Amino acid sequence: MKKIYIYILMVIALIALAFMLLMLSPWLNITNIEIEGLKTLDKANITRELKLDKPTNILSFNSFIAKRRLNNNYYVEDVTVEKKLPNSITVSIKEREIAGYIPYANEYLYIDKEGRVLDIKPNYKEALPMIYGLEFDSFTIGKKLDTNNDEAFLIVMEITNAIKDKDNLKSITKIDVSHLSDIHLYTENIDVILGDKEALNIKMNTLNEILKEFKPEEKGTLYIDDINKSPVFRYIT
Repeated sequence: MKKIYIYILMVIALIALAFMLLMLSPWLNITNIEIEGLKTLDKANITRELKLDKPTNILSFNSFIAKRRLNNNYYVEDVTVEKKLPNSITVSIKEREIAGYIPYANEYLYIDKEGRVLDIKPNYKEALPMIYGLEFDSFTIGKKLDTNNDEAFLIVMEITNAIKDKDNLKSITKIDVSHLSDIHLYTENIDVILGDKEALNIKMNTLNEILKEFKPEEKGTLYIDDINKSPVFRYIT
């Protein structure tokens, strides 16, 4: 019985020694890092957030802690982390997409399709709508914008989501909900008058179809404020 006990202890010691050697082995250091789904985020920054910018043994890399670190990033909606022996990591990220910008002092709030403030920067890169008419006293990055005019906020969310879903609406550069009875959208050359929020979905679908036919150089005002009447376009010469 004593010999069996000693044998078991020797086996455990050998396994522990083998594991320690593997933990110290450069052969198991992570050298291949695949990061999928990046649009706004930078691979180098993600690598640093994962603490993979220095030699890391794949056996000591904790996928759960890695996911938790990335979930602290306001742009990250969901993430999966997969280890592939001997030395590869695959990270799949679903980013929150920027839906538009709200001018604020001399900077811009970046908001997503749910109205969450993702960032504040002095400039912007993507051609997304500027949003005017929302009233708020403060904001917290990573949280939904708390507005004083919630109805206007909901209208903006509906419009920005329609823009994301329909290719022809991506030419919209500005959303103005300063007056809810007189909502305006703007492209580079067209002032689109939506009127109030009545049948907003129908109006956005109508606008999407109309913009298919417009040439970039055409300038004027487009009235689609009354769904019971045909749209009217008045040229500016």
